[in-house]
Amino acid sequence: MNHQLNLKRQLRCIYLSDFFSGLRITDAVWVALLAARGFSLLEIGLAKSIYYTVSLLAEIPSGMAADLFGRKRALVLGGVLVVAYNLLIAFAPNLFVICLAMALNALSNALFSGTSSALTYDSLKQAGREQDYIQVSANEYQITNVTNALGSLTSLLHKFLGFSGFYLLSAAFESISALAITRLEEPIVTETQASRKQHPLRELPAQFAQLIQDSLRVLRSCPSVGRLILSSAVISGSNYLSIMFFQQRLVELGYPTSLLFLPLLFSNLAAMLGTEWGRRIHLHSFRRFYTLCALLCGIGCLCVGAAPALVGILGCMLAEGVLGAWLLHENRRLNDAIPSDQRATLISMDNIAYSLLMIPASPLVGAIGDIFGQAGAGLVLLGLAVALSGLIVQKQN
Repeated sequence: MNHQLNLKRQLRCIYLSDFFSGLRITDAVWVALLAARGFSLLEIGLAKSIYYTVSLLAEIPSGMAADLFGRKRALVLGGVLVVAYNLLIAFAPNLFVICLAMALNALSNALFSGTSSALTYDSLKQAGREQDYIQVSANEYQITNVTNALGSLTSLLHKFLGFSGFYLLSAAFESISALAITRLEEPIVTETQASRKQHPLRELPAQFAQLIQDSLRVLRSCPSVGRLILSSAVISGSNYLSIMFFQQRLVELGYPTSLLFLPLLFSNLAAMLGTEWGRRIHLHSFRRFYTLCALLCGIGCLCVGAAPALVGILGCMLAEGVLGAWLLHENRRLNDAIPSDQRATLISMDNIAYSLLMIPASPLVGAIGDIFGQAGAGLVLLGLAVALSGLIVQKQN
């Protein structure tokens, strides 16, 4: 408990890892690349559904493992898995191997989700600076937004890189990110965390059981945590599906693959503005904030699904900017509401709700696009549903 943590060095390693993991060079083109290889939107949606299924099953165990064995170990393992995912999918010969790679990616993201946020928050807490979390979190979001924008520009190189080249380059960037993670220190802010190495393996089942009981007790005593988790799934899910299926809609409208970086590039710029807006606002009613975010995300989704390409890009920007502000405050409220010993486990539930929503939503939106012959058809229905959720929440007592 008396361990001194070098916060400046810790944040430097966190930011470095964020930079290279944020160079997600496949995000802007992966749907179009798979479609160009002959996969239908339904098959692509199915592969993504496999991702969300594995993510759902792995979220709680990965969060518990991070709380029991240490956040740094969980992040290092996640880094190794995401490198393996990129290497596997680079040479995937069929849909089965692509689904297998998606499963590895889901395991990796499950280890990162909740764990990275918990490590950052507890690092600040150990240094007595948890009040700086929104500022540090905003810095992380901005680094990720900038690198996402830079990564999206690589779609201009698709003729030179090809399908395998994109994923091999992504594996190289993720390897550097994983090396930065190995330089992190494990934050220790409770007696339980300080005694992690003292427990023999035979005590692990009892520790897991106790962690489950403690986590459920927190959820029962603080229902606002559940509401935060559910609302975040709606906002985040609609945003991701908009960008995902907009790629194929642009192809249908005649745009070449080399220009598919534009929605992601401008969306990341909008996310930077949204994060700066979120950094500066002080909320008086979180319910009204959700209603505003849901309405704006719904409008953005409708624009992506039905409007001309340029208006669709504006729709992506609107939804991404709103998401940047939303995540900043939702994440802060969630961390403030839960204790350190269950932090990674409970934050992982944020992604469980997201996966539960996305497992049916991803193939459903894709199937509607296939049925109507237009990738944007499913997004129109999705946008209406998200906007309606904001109105319903506003009318509740």
